[in-house]
Amino acid sequence: MRRRVAWVHADGRTVGFEPAARDEELLDVVLLPGLVNAHAHLDLAGSGPVDAGGTFPDWLLRIGSVRDAGRDVGGEAAREADALARRGVVAAGDVDGSRGEGTRGRRRGGLGGRSYLEIVGVNAASARARLSEALRTVDLLGRGADELGLSPHAPYSLHEDVVPEIVRAARARGLPLAMHLAETEEETRYLVHGDGPFVGFLETIGRGAPFARAPGVRPIAYAEATGFLAAGGVVVHGNDLDDEDVGRLARHAATVVYCHGTHRHFGRPAHRLVELVDAGVGVAFGTDSGASNQEVDLFAELVRLRRDRPDVGARLVLEGATRAGRRALRLDDGPSTWSPGSSADACALGPVPEEAERWDAEELAAWAFSGDATPRFTVHGGRVRLPEEASPDRLVAQLDSLCGHG
Repeated sequence: MRRRVAWVHADGRTVGFEPAARDEELLDVVLLPGLVNAHAHLDLAGSGPVDAGGTFPDWLLRIGSVRDAGRDVGGEAAREADALARRGVVAAGDVDGSRGEGTRGRRRGGLGGRSYLEIVGVNAASARARLSEALRTVDLLGRGADELGLSPHAPYSLHEDVVPEIVRAARARGLPLAMHLAETEEETRYLVHGDGPFVGFLETIGRGAPFARAPGVRPIAYAEATGFLAAGGVVVHGNDLDDEDVGRLARHAATVVYCHGTHRHFGRPAHRLVELVDAGVGVAFGTDSGASNQEVDLFAELVRLRRDRPDVGARLVLEGATRAGRRALRLDDGPSTWSPGSSADACALGPVPEEAERWDAEELAAWAFSGDATPRFTVHGGRVRLPEEASPDRLVAQLDSLCGHG
């Protein structure tokens, strides 16, 4: 039932919720925990969708032109981070392949979360050099295990000897891990049989190959053998899974990050996210990058997911976009429930229908991602962020008087 409630926070931290006085001016909004975009590539911010025609390795070759375009990576990343923060997102799991510029941009854009410094190199020497560089960048950026991590990019882009070394280095420093895994059937084919489109891709690059011979196992089993799953590494995508893969992920209590817009961009078969959740695997949500998505807007992506996959329950979406996302990134879980002392984070939705006072939690979540609700403002650390299109109407005036806003 709808109630007059005052959310009390001080110094960016939640104090608690109290009954509101009858003479207090209130906002008619629904508060959700702040959303978590658990997989993004802010270093590709500003990119439009790259044609998905042909094989996935063909797309990878085309994406190189985006990275080599002489862009203002930090500035574009800051703008995209700011845009996410104005649409309900309080934290992102960003894979930074720009030697720290994307991370600096995320920070300037006022978006919390974790940046995973990306490591690539099919040649062992170059991969080790990139690992050393990533660790130096961790030191230069500061905040270490609180805000950073490492991302061994993918099985096809890293020498087999170096992946376990990355895992050990991350564990030694307490740095979380994230890796693109089981993203395509072509990746699985390359690991199991050593053939397929990735052979030509690696020949085109001309820097060697990650394996002396194919490991003969699927990507999830490969990640397990490297120690990645035991270290709590986050599986990004997890599109091409069989039943054994699902069981393996469940045994490690792993988290998979599903990016629905990217899934649509490539026209992939339906993701097994419901089966994963039923098996005890955490499922979080991300946007990936604008190069493989129609827009980088997590809230809009969740709405599209609900429309495209009516079998995916609204509560599953809400859990994945909030608590599961925070757990995936190893962030404080307190903001998911507004526990006293935790960061004052929230996504406020409106306009609120009159019948909302009779809804249960499932119905409320269904409305939130139905397309009828819109983010009215975001609160992160007690600071209010308004959507870019907001005008100085009564809402803005109320927020200015109640909280102050940025």
